[in-house]
Amino acid sequence: MKRPVSLILMLLSVLAFAVMIVPSHASMSVIRGTVYWYDQSGNLRPLSWVQVSATGEDGSATVTSSTTDGNYMMWVAPGTYNVTVSSDPGFVPQARMVTVSPGGVAAADFNLEPSGKPVPEYPSPVQPAILVVAALAAMIMIRRRQRALPIRSK
Repeated sequence: MKRPVSLILMLLSVLAFAVMIVPSHASMSVIRGTVYWYDQSGNLRPLSWVQVSATGEDGSATVTSSTTDGNYMMWVAPGTYNVTVSSDPGFVPQARMVTVSPGGVAAADFNLEPSGKPVPEYPSPVQPAILVVAALAAMIMIRRRQRALPIRSK
């Protein structure tokens, strides 16, 4: 007797969960697109490691996505969003207003321009210290190899 009751309760709970999820998902919209840049040869390429954010017109809904292949996709509530794309410090950020309808898909592709600012590797004061450590490590490795080699007699 206990088994049919628990089975019925489990089925009712799954049904209630499905009824709650489906309407909220159906009203969601999608903003998607690709971020491009022109390489040194003038070829249009997808840009990796870009930050894409969408802020609602009332300023409350903010969604951020970072890309690894240039493509992005964000689930948002229907409305108008300011979509901003940036990849600092190497590229100039861009923004565009995008309107999505309930259950709709809005596409917004971007083409970022290089900013001309160099991408910093290490702070200038640290660079000599890194050079000294690398030189010492190379000397230690060379000495260890010389000791490990067998001595040849003529």
